[in-house]
Amino acid sequence: MRKYLFMTSVPLLTPTLASAALYGVSSDYSGVVYHIDPGTGQATPTTTLAGGQWFSYSGASFLDGDLYASDVYHVGDYTVGTVDLDSGAYTCVGDQHGSWNWHGLASSDAEGIVWSIDLDDGGKLKSMTADGTYTVIGPTGIDGRGLAYDDQQGILYATGGYGSPGATTLYTVDTTTGAATLVGSMGLDSVLIGLAYDEVNEILYANAVDTAGDNLGRLYTVDVASGATTLVGLNHAGQIDGLAWIPEPTGLSILALGGLATIGRRQAAHGSGPPTSQGKPGRLDRATVLRAPPSGARQTRRRAMARPPSRKPRP
Repeated sequence: MRKYLFMTSVPLLTPTLASAALYGVSSDYSGVVYHIDPGTGQATPTTTLAGGQWFSYSGASFLDGDLYASDVYHVGDYTVGTVDLDSGAYTCVGDQHGSWNWHGLASSDAEGIVWSIDLDDGGKLKSMTADGTYTVIGPTGIDGRGLAYDDQQGILYATGGYGSPGATTLYTVDTTTGAATLVGSMGLDSVLIGLAYDEVNEILYANAVDTAGDNLGRLYTVDVASGATTLVGLNHAGQIDGLAWIPEPTGLSILALGGLATIGRRQAAHGSGPPTSQGKPGRLDRATVLRAPPSGARQTRRRAMARPPSRKPRP
């Protein structure tokens, strides 16, 4: 195909520095994904899982621009996968190594994997690649309901504990052995909690539902040296426990250049819609869900509860 080079004298629009973009998933069986304002904690719905699927004690993290979520109910099972932030379409990646309880999720773009602490397998740290290949790393001794990874420093953060005032605690986890090291109390008591690390501004965020009190969700910043939290604000929405961070352009700056080279080419083969940070037309990220096991598999893991039998009980 012949290409034509045109020269013109127009300004070049380029993104300015990125700032934190936080997304959360809600374990209230609504299947809603929220954008969370990192300055106020306010949560705004962005999409809803298609096909009647929902999140249940879910983790969330961005890997290579795709929003991954764990413990997503899909075709009779709890799975891990990616969510399309435009359509809510859920793409199955794996069956969580046969587990129904991957409550936290973290990821590393450098390593191309996500991590979770498997509560159905003795609290072992496990990793999964984007093609659904699992590795069992080792026991952590904690529940890991919140997980986040600092890709710059190579630090995996996790939460552990609930059931009494101040019981929820911050840990770091060795990604080669699974060993957890205590950092300190977060001053919270929550079974619905998520972590996300902002690598641009070097801020660890936590979103926690006060499951021992008013049952409202709140965004916090976390001191990585002590575990202490500082309240940002109420979510005013859902029961958000899966938290994920991705860089987001804050605006456009104009550079006065003498010439701008543009290449004329056919666009039909590349789709339509605005470009994104991943070069995918019309979408920021997408999220995937896992395939259900054979009928009757792992039914013993489901405890009696008042909700419909396909939904996991609250711990």
